[in-house]
Amino acid sequence: MSANERERVRALIELVPDEDLPTLARMLAGLAVEPGCVSLEMAPEDDEPVTREDIEAQAEARADIAAGRVYSHEEAKRLILAD
Repeated sequence: MSANERERVRALIELVPDEDLPTLARMLAGLAVEPGCVSLEMAPEDDEPVTREDIEAQAEARADIAAGRVYSHEEAKRLILAD
């Protein structure tokens, strides 16, 4: 895309009514991210309350990371697919 095209897109964005900006943002996000990430970008925000169990699990995960008890992405795939 040329610099002129980017400027044209920016100018067009300024013409979009405020109430349509969320829709435009979702459309642009779909073009700007990897296809596999689109569903994550479009997913609603998690609005469930954080439980004591959630907090304990997060603390355990952080302790595992700090202690080096982790797997690389490739190791995890290999372990999962081994079954």
